[in-house]
Amino acid sequence: MKYICIFLIIGTIVLSCSPEYKFNKDRAAFDASKVTISFTSIADMNDSYFDIKENNYFEFYRQLFDSVKNTRYPGRYTRKGDTLYLKFYNNKGKRLLGSKAVIHEGKKEIVFFK
Repeated sequence: MKYICIFLIIGTIVLSCSPEYKFNKDRAAFDASKVTISFTSIADMNDSYFDIKENNYFEFYRQLFDSVKNTRYPGRYTRKGDTLYLKFYNNKGKRLLGSKAVIHEGKKEIVFFK
């Protein structure tokens, strides 16, 4: 019985610290926010998209063969001028793109920095 209680406590801690749990708290506001700017990178098999949404949300995702999203990394940002400071819910998004992005609105281009 003692081991079952310890296992349940550890399981609860792990689940409450997971990125998906953190995102679920903001999911309603995230889903209600409209996309204001969208950037696309087209590749042979996997297209990448970066959407900037209202209320300081963003989403980076990939689609395989123009089908459903196969990877998704939502987050929040703060903007200072043309620079976005990104905070991903899942740290894998930060490892892929970095924590800062600069928008060149005239060229409709975004550059990411680690």
